[in-house]
Order: sequence, then C-alpha cells, then structure tokens
Amino acid sequence: MCPNPFLFSVSEGHPQAVLTLQPAWAQIFTGETVTLSCYTATRIQFYKDFKHLQYRAGTERSVDRVSKSDEGSYKCRAWWWNTASRTEPSSVSAEVRVTVRERPQAVLTQEPAWTQIYESERVTLRCQVQGGYTDWRFTWYKAGRNAPVTQDYYSSIDGDRYTISSATRDHSGEYTCKGERRGNPSYSKTSDALTLRVSELFSTPTLTVLPGASVWEGEAVTLQCGAHINKQGTQLQYRYRKDNGTVRGAGSQDQHSIPAAGLRDTGRYQCEVEAAGTGLKKRSGSVSLTVRALFSRVTLTASPGATVKEGEALNLTCEAAVNKTPCPQLHYTIVRDGEPVTNSTDSALYSIVSTEKSHTGSYTCAVESQGVKKSSQELHIEVQTQSRCMEVTSTHSYCTFLPQQSWHSAVPIGYRVSFSLIHFIVFTLLLLQYCRIQGSLCIAGGKSRKTSDQDQEQSAEEIELCSRVQHTGVELE
Repeated sequence: MCPNPFLFSVSEGHPQAVLTLQPAWAQIFTGETVTLSCYTATRIQFYKDFKHLQYRAGTERSVDRVSKSDEGSYKCRAWWWNTASRTEPSSVSAEVRVTVRERPQAVLTQEPAWTQIYESERVTLRCQVQGGYTDWRFTWYKAGRNAPVTQDYYSSIDGDRYTISSATRDHSGEYTCKGERRGNPSYSKTSDALTLRVSELFSTPTLTVLPGASVWEGEAVTLQCGAHINKQGTQLQYRYRKDNGTVRGAGSQDQHSIPAAGLRDTGRYQCEVEAAGTGLKKRSGSVSLTVRALFSRVTLTASPGATVKEGEALNLTCEAAVNKTPCPQLHYTIVRDGEPVTNSTDSALYSIVSTEKSHTGSYTCAVESQGVKKSSQELHIEVQTQSRCMEVTSTHSYCTFLPQQSWHSAVPIGYRVSFSLIHFIVFTLLLLQYCRIQGSLCIAGGKSRKTSDQDQEQSAEEIELCSRVQHTGVELE
C-alpha cells in the first residue's frame, strides 16, 4: 500500500505549516473571493482533495468569484531549508474544508403584470430574494445607466417596491434588481432583466393652419390640432396658445376657428393636448401665421378743393390702395359729420352739382371688403356764401343773397339767371313802346335840361317812372 503523502513525521525544531481561509466563513457563497494562506514556509505547495494544484510562488492562493466547483478540502505543504544539514524538510498543514453555496437569487416582478403599459399609468416593480434570509435592502438598475435608479417626480422607492406613479416613454427599458444585507450572504444575485414597455397613450400633436400660413385680412383661418389615440376610451382636451399666451381654454374640439383674421392674429401658435383625468399633456411644435393687410391706405380728396363757393360743383373721390390681387369687391361709404351721405359698391365718387352752405362739414371715406373696414383721415369742406349781382344801368346794380334752402335749389342757377334776364328785357321793351305811344322817350327826356319849364317837369316824371320799373325787374330771390 502506498504511503499517504500528507501523513509524515515532522523533525524537531521545524514549525508546522498552517493553512488559513479568508473570509473565515463556514459557508462561502458563489461569487465571493477567498484567500488561502500558508505560513512559516519558504516554499509552498497547495492541494485540493489530495490533488496537486498548479504551483504559484508565494504563500497565498486567491480564488476570485468562487463557484461550486471550488468546493472541497484544502491543505498546503511547506518546505524549509536547513543550512547545517543542507536538507529541506517539509510539513503538511491541517485540512481546511471549503463549502460553497449558491448565492440567493433576486427575482423582479411587475405589478400589474400587463404586457402593455400606457403613459400616465401606475406600475410597480417588486424585488424579492429567495432563500429565507431577511433584512434585505434593494437596489434597482436600468440598462444603459451607470448609477442605480433613484426616486424622482414620477417615481418612489418603498422597501422592496419601486413604483412609477405616472409612466412616461422614458421609463421604458430593461430593469434588474439585487438585495444587500449585513452578514453572510451580504448580497444576492442580480435578478433576471425585466423589460418594461410604456406605449404612447396618444401621439404628440401636430398643428396645421388652414388655408395656409399666410392669409389676407378678413379671411377665415382654422387651426387643426391632430393627435392619434392609442388606447380605446381615452378622451382628449385641446388648448390653443399664441406667443405663449392662451387663445382658447380646454375643450373637446380639435380645431380653433378665426372667422375673420385681423393683423393682431399674426404670431406663432401651438396646441396642447391633455388626456382627461390623467394629467398627461403634450404640446405641438409652433406654427407661424402671417396676416397681411388688405388695404395699405384709404384717402379722400376734394376737387376743385376743400373750399368752394356756394353754387359751385364739388367732387369727393375715395381711393383705396388694395394689396390683394385680383382686387376684391369694395364697398364705399362717405360720411359727413358722422352721418353717411352715400353708400356704393360701384363708385368711389360723390358729386355735388351745386354746393350749398349745408354741405359744409367734416368728411371721411370708409372702404370695406371681406369684413375688413378702413377709413381715411377727416377732410373738412368749407362752402362759402357768395352774393348774386346784376347791373341794370351804367350807374346802378342790384344784389341779393339767395336763401340756402328754397324751391330755387331744385333748379340750376344758370336757368334761373337766364329766366330773369329774359323777363327784364321783355318788360323794358314794353316800357319803351309805352313811352313812344305817349309821344316822348324816357331816356331822352332824362338828358334834356334846356327846354321850357313844362318840358322839364315832363322829363322828371318819365325818369321817376323808369327807375321804379328797373327796380321791379332785377331783384333775385
């Protein structure tokens, strides 16, 4: 029978080989690092289950990440050099038993165990360690992160539970967990990965401006907010914003209408969509709307001028510089002292054939199209009263001021003057005929101063009669 290599006598004067294990636990769990140390020797050889292990210089042998295959009985043999006898006696240590157990496994579960989680829903990841050990402290990890998961606005950690109160797309990913504790085992195996998939409850909205991003004043504009619902039964609320201010509050309508766009409606618009009862909100990108002015200016001009004499003709012309082509139909209104005097879609001209004092006032012109109205600046018209005079003789003329409103205003002034002249000429001819019948001329009698006293009296009577007749024939109303 072969001798046992580990059973031999030790010469006196030489120390015994001592094998120690660090950490000095009765059970070593997989994944630990253990160190075997053999003291008081100059040369060491380690054995496991009576089998020679590969030689390594030094007095220590470390095993990283212990596995079940490392379980067994360990010894070491030590040699010393004896200078006097020039021999190298040796000794064998006592046996050290290494027992390796599987490290407790952490198990990660999802509550509720739905395969489909939507944004804003609540989900809990629970970590448990098998094996009956207690007092675990748990840590959760998400793939792609170097640091453990921590609490934030959307999540919390309580014992063995990591709860996401309102899931977002950013919470999607692979999660693992492990437990740690005081004592042996000091930590668990990391759990298998659990994949959390958070789906969109509704898509990010898109805002569309109809009929386009550039419109004319007065045109209708519709803001259309589109969002696709992924979970049946979801109710959406829509808000519209302009330049970071609210245009319209929450409502169920996915569009906002501007019946007649004005220049003030120019700006950048966004729509915000919220899932009712969840607090989940999403905003669209901003879209620009430009409203162009339909009219650049409106002017009112007077011809021949802003000051005219009574009876003269006056033309007021309203002009609008329209930016849109083709030019839309325009409606003109001319206003005097706040009261409209003409409304027309055909003509921008207001004509007064014969002005009167009552035409004096402040005039403005308003042009309207597509619901857009623009007015000119005020133009003051002054109608001055003028006298109407007619020379009857070489030394006399008779004048009168026509009343502002009479039946004459219905008849053009030229006809009235012509009628008066004809009436005067006819009456004068009748008077001359009458004088001839009496045997003398009124005008000749008026010039003779050299006749007898009887002739002078007759001439004076004739002049007095003509004067009365002339006064009667030239006065104008």
